[in-house]
Amino acid sequence: MFAVFRSLHMKLTLILLLLITSLMAVVGAFLTTSISSFYIDTFYEQINAVFGDDSDGYISTLRARAAEPDGASGLKEMLESRAGSLGIDYRTRNYFILDGQSGTYLDGSTDASSLPREQTANLLTARNAVSQGDSTQVGDRSDITADYMDVAIPIIGGDNAYIIYKDTVTDLNSQIFLIIMQALVIGLLISVLLSFLLSKTMVGPIEKLTAGAERVAAGDFDSQLPVESTDEIGILTGTFNEMAGVLQSTLAAVENERNKLDTLFLHM
Repeated sequence: MFAVFRSLHMKLTLILLLLITSLMAVVGAFLTTSISSFYIDTFYEQINAVFGDDSDGYISTLRARAAEPDGASGLKEMLESRAGSLGIDYRTRNYFILDGQSGTYLDGSTDASSLPREQTANLLTARNAVSQGDSTQVGDRSDITADYMDVAIPIIGGDNAYIIYKDTVTDLNSQIFLIIMQALVIGLLISVLLSFLLSKTMVGPIEKLTAGAERVAAGDFDSQLPVESTDEIGILTGTFNEMAGVLQSTLAAVENERNKLDTLFLHM
């Protein structure tokens, strides 16, 4: 078994496989980090674009609708009008309208089963803001290690207080990892084939040179090795043929001189 791995053919194949695997691992890690960062940044940029600046009076309108008797329905209508800007897709990204005091579910783009089982730090921050009557304290801390991203925005209107809670499932990392692993397996299968063919192309002429050297060592100077390329191996093959020809001529000259001496000694 170890003799197989000592061959030049297997060494070149393993080196190429290691290089390809290392490159794919580095690229995969870079892609995972970059895509996750982009995903998180886009999530909070969408939130900031809608709730960060009240230049169009959107937040003021939300507070006015919250002061109405059926504030939750009014907030839902307002949020539905901005669903595209908020990135709501009703599958992995949803919004919820919660009671500002208790945090219980009132309405939203989906049912309460999609809410996290435990109240998150952002939601607790928003509830604390409602209890203090501070509608500027938004829960928007990101946690890249969590299996979700969320933001909780307190909306206080009159005697009513609500929390607009938006979340998104962030199993993106696992999905990217799965895709990268699938690509790695397929890439390894392809690289094994290509590495084997490439190393065979490189080692084949060397094996022919070895066989030619063995024939020359055995005294066979007639066979010429074919020069199949113009690279260094092709130049080496041509040089080997020239060396074999010179060696054959030299041995023929030596044999001729020996025959002359034998003839001279015979006549003497």
